[in-house]
Amino acid sequence: MEDLLFYLLAFLGVLLMFISVINILIIETKNKKSEQKKSKSKYLKLLIGGLIVFIVSRILQGQIL
Repeated sequence: MEDLLFYLLAFLGVLLMFISVINILIIETKNKKSEQKKSKSKYLKLLIGGLIVFIVSRILQGQIL
């Protein structure tokens, strides 16, 4: 049961990273087309947060370190 929790936590981290990368790419294409630039800082924070969640879940599971 505990392994399932860590796998779900790792999946959540990967999902957060995937969503933030897709949103960053969408913002990049919109910024090329328009004069008004949108900020990507919110999605970069989400990307870093997803990476931290993924790494912590792997450390707690014992696969890293």
